[in-house]
Amino acid sequence: MFDIMSRAQNAISVYNDALKETSANIANMNVPGAKALDYSFQSIYERLISQGSASSNNQGGTNPIQLGQGVSLASTSIDFSAGETITGTSLDLAISGAGLFILSPDGGSSYNYTRAGGFQIDAFGNLTSNNMQVYGLNNYGALVPITGLTGPDMTLYSWTAAGKLQYNGNDTGYSIALTYFANPSGLVQAQGTTFKETMASGSAATAQTAGGAVGSLLPGQIEQSNIVYLTETINALELQRAMSGNLSMLKMASDLISSFIQKLG
Repeated sequence: MFDIMSRAQNAISVYNDALKETSANIANMNVPGAKALDYSFQSIYERLISQGSASSNNQGGTNPIQLGQGVSLASTSIDFSAGETITGTSLDLAISGAGLFILSPDGGSSYNYTRAGGFQIDAFGNLTSNNMQVYGLNNYGALVPITGLTGPDMTLYSWTAAGKLQYNGNDTGYSIALTYFANPSGLVQAQGTTFKETMASGSAATAQTAGGAVGSLLPGQIEQSNIVYLTETINALELQRAMSGNLSMLKMASDLISSFIQKLG
C-alpha cells in the first residue's frame, strides 16, 4: 500500500508541474513573441520481481513478473515555431525564418534574444524591446546599440525589407542585427519574452543582416505568440484527469491502511 501511495503522490507532483507549464502557456497566449513550453514524460522506478525463464524444447518460457513503474518529467523545451503576424507600426519588425533579435540589459555585457519586434524609442533615443536596448549593425558591420534616434516625429522611422532603419526615407546608418541558434529549443526563458543561451542551445551565430539562415524580415508586422488555446485546454484537461486518477489511488490506499489499523486496534 505504501508503494501505491508513494507512486501516486509522485505522479500527482509530476502532473502538477506539467499543469503549471500549461497554465503559463495560456497566460501568455496573447503576448507578442511568446513561445509555448512543451513537456514530455518518462517512466521511472522499475519494479521487476522475476526475470522469467528461457524457452526450451520448442516451448515458450515464463514471462517476467513486474509491478509497473512511476512517472517523471522527461524533458521541457521551448517551441520555436512561428506565430502568426499582424500589422503593427512602421517601427515594428517580424522575422520569417529562424532569426532572433539581439538585446542587452546591461550595455552589451550580456545579450538576450527575442522574436518580439514591437520596438519602441525611449526618452534617451534608444531603440528598445522588452525594455532592453536593441542592437544593430552599423555601416561597417559592427554590432552596436541602435541609439541616437531623436527625430522630432518618431512615426517617420521605418524599416526596409533588408532591415535598414530609415527616418523619413533617409538611411540612419543602422541595420537590425539578427542571429540564430543550432538548437533554439535549448534556450531558457528570461525577462519578458526574451531568451538566454545555454550549453544545450549552443552559442549564438555571428550577428548578421536579413537573409540566409536567419530568414527574411516583414516590416511593419508583429509576430504573435504560437500558443494555441484549444491545444493547451485539452492538455490541461488530460493532466487534471491523470491527477484525479492518481488521487483516487492515493485515497484508496489510505483507506485500506486506515481500515487495517482499525481492525488491529
